[in-house]
Amino acid sequence: MSTPKKNTYKRSLIASSAAAALLGTAALISPAAGSASAAGTAVDTTPVKVCLTGNTSTTAEFNVTLPKVAVDPVLQATPSYLGPCASYGTPSALGNGNVRTYAQQEPNGKPISMGFVFPKTMLQNLPTTMTDQHHCYDINGNGVIDEHTECMGGHERPLDLPTALTSTPDIPYKWALLNYNTMGHGPAGIYDLPHFDFHFYVQPKAERDAIRPGPCALAINCDDFATATKPIPSQYMPSGYIDNGVAEVAMGNHLIDQSSPEWHGQTFTQTFIYGAYDAKISFLEPMITKAYLEGLATGANQSGCFPIKQPQSWQVAGWYPKDYCIKYRANRGDYTVSMENYQHS
Repeated sequence: MSTPKKNTYKRSLIASSAAAALLGTAALISPAAGSASAAGTAVDTTPVKVCLTGNTSTTAEFNVTLPKVAVDPVLQATPSYLGPCASYGTPSALGNGNVRTYAQQEPNGKPISMGFVFPKTMLQNLPTTMTDQHHCYDINGNGVIDEHTECMGGHERPLDLPTALTSTPDIPYKWALLNYNTMGHGPAGIYDLPHFDFHFYVQPKAERDAIRPGPCALAINCDDFATATKPIPSQYMPSGYIDNGVAEVAMGNHLIDQSSPEWHGQTFTQTFIYGAYDAKISFLEPMITKAYLEGLATGANQSGCFPIKQPQSWQVAGWYPKDYCIKYRANRGDYTVSMENYQHS
């Protein structure tokens, strides 16, 4: 019966030892801070939460509080990241890596960041066929499936969200879905570049899975097309978004922000889509090109966050993000695509 206490003590000891070691490292590799201290100049000791991860074990993570002056050196020297430590969903293989969901939350459960995380290697050796042919329909009735025009969804990876997140009250998100579109998709000249769709679903997975294939719109059953394109009440329609009837099998309708640069002659890099089904918002979706992600790692693009246009109110009460973020963490060699800056509605 004493084992749990021993394990807890052991973890605390490891965390404390790691923190002490890393603080020593921080002092050694931060000459500016050392010079300031020697000269009697005040250094910034504001406490900052860090999720501490040692170089010898990237799977062991510990919440610690460090003085601000030590944070950058620690992040540069180790795979640690700004805290609190994340909880994770189940990984799914793709390319030369895997993808999984993560969540960072306040002690009271309020989400700080919810997203997808994947290593740089996942962008290598990705599928080369148009789709995985999970969602196809012989639209022209010729007995042959054309994967370019009669299959949708690219290569999909359904993902569970961390239990710590979904078990928190007022969290409306049920699951997540990553789609890799090898050759992009329509409209031609807009979204026909290799890209990823990062879906955060409010709609239960069973309901999404029940959206049948058929001959309407994007290979969707015509009755389901009618359900997918039911008008959303104006107070729940995101500001600036329009419905072009872009309803798809196993997904539903897609609401488009036509102020996005790709609709005005610029090359598509990243944008934000809302999904809809049965007159309700069904998912929130950052959509990002493979080239844009690669540019984050090379320095051609900068990690950052972008505002999400909001509806006047939400149909389901809960925590909703005001920003989506696309980041590359060089010290970990990974990417995060997240929703952040939550407010309760």
